[in-house]
Amino acid sequence: MVTLSLNFGSLALELFFLLSGIFIFMIDRFIKSKSYAFWLSFWVILGSMVFILFIPFGDFTRAFRIDFFSSSIKFLLLIGFFFVLLLSDTHLNNFPGLNFGEFYGLLFFSLFGIFVVLSSQDFLTLFIGLELMSIPLYFLIATQYVYRKESLEGALKYFIAGALSGGLYILFLGIVYYATGTIYFEEVSKRLAQGLLKKELLLGAVFFISALSIKLSLVPFHMWAPDAYEASPLPITAFLSGLIKFAVMAVLIKVLILAYSPLKIEIGKILIPISLLTILIGSLLAIRQDNLVRLLAYSSIAHVGYAVLGLVSGDFAGYGFSLFYMFVYLFTTIGSFGIMIYLVRANRGFLEIPNLAGICQNLPFISLLLLIFLFSLAGVPPTAGFMAKFYIFLMLVKSQYIGVAILALLVSVIGAYPYIRVIKVIYMDKGHLGYYKPTYPIFLAFSLIVATFIVILLGIYPRPMLDFIQRTLFLYISLQFLQL
Repeated sequence: MVTLSLNFGSLALELFFLLSGIFIFMIDRFIKSKSYAFWLSFWVILGSMVFILFIPFGDFTRAFRIDFFSSSIKFLLLIGFFFVLLLSDTHLNNFPGLNFGEFYGLLFFSLFGIFVVLSSQDFLTLFIGLELMSIPLYFLIATQYVYRKESLEGALKYFIAGALSGGLYILFLGIVYYATGTIYFEEVSKRLAQGLLKKELLLGAVFFISALSIKLSLVPFHMWAPDAYEASPLPITAFLSGLIKFAVMAVLIKVLILAYSPLKIEIGKILIPISLLTILIGSLLAIRQDNLVRLLAYSSIAHVGYAVLGLVSGDFAGYGFSLFYMFVYLFTTIGSFGIMIYLVRANRGFLEIPNLAGICQNLPFISLLLLIFLFSLAGVPPTAGFMAKFYIFLMLVKSQYIGVAILALLVSVIGAYPYIRVIKVIYMDKGHLGYYKPTYPIFLAFSLIVATFIVILLGIYPRPMLDFIQRTLFLYISLQFLQL
């Protein structure tokens, strides 16, 4: 007989976010000031970053667990979410016609879904968390409909992609339950460890990877990303590209550890063509882009492909390298979109790459920061992007996937061209677009400085952050092994 543990303390942070979002929605119509929602969100997130350090590990039934891995990833995501809030405040001040309360409330609802995903212990709870994470994003993408009619089209495309993801996940869930009679990660792993149902569960893994590939915008489920990114408010694009993909990558690794560890080598072989095609197509399509947001959308596709390469060997160290890659990409994304928010304040035409010609003369500080983030995206030392790719390639070589490493390295050379082109336009072409030089809002300046510091620091001295992620994974794996 199984005794259910109803430890509501394990749900404290998730309920805090849910109630915060509901509270913002309830009081929004009664408060005329537009700044209250930001400041309320600001203090909620700061408090959560402290509160999460004191939440004890434990279960809420068998479906939801607070453990060292989930808490560590949540803490990193809270840091990223904090900077998304700072970018949102600067961006929304340029669009007074938007409803600020709905914007921040929906962000909290999506964050609630992310945290449910990270703490899930069975495939049904994971599915519910993914939907709770995604549904608010459909509305957030469309929030700028008053100013840009394309926002509705981008939201619709992401909704269709999300529906397809849900359908594929339901097929996977049906296969797993029919084959094993259970939906719990640990029970599925036990069946596999006994040498049972490998073909059936490998088929299910194909549908599971396909469902998450849509969230990660992996090939061939990548075409929604450029339109949705371009249609979204810039902070939401950073949220989609950075936090959402970091969370989905973390839960993919969690499922590979807890449920599919006996099939990790077979799944790794499935991921090889997916990741290589994702890198290739994302890099090639980025070359053709003249819009900076669409360029970063295709760049996001390619970078997730690099991160997935860390999973192909089935080595737990490789999983750590993938998480490190996504953390680096998170702050590179925050910095890149922070710069775009500033450029939009000067002239929205700056989102078109040819219009960036010569801005280094009047905006030298912004041009320098954009240069650093583009170097990180291209993998140029001494930025964090170089170290992230270096560890991925090192893992491939150590795992005897030398051919895969060579192909990825060759494509990375091609993938550097779009970023070099932007740098060439900024520093070598003559400008022709008129604009004024806006002031630096304090929150935007703080976000850019911190993101730049992290990108440079992790490029020069990545070991502490990498050790933290690796030790988190190994401790998590050890505790799971002892528990089993």
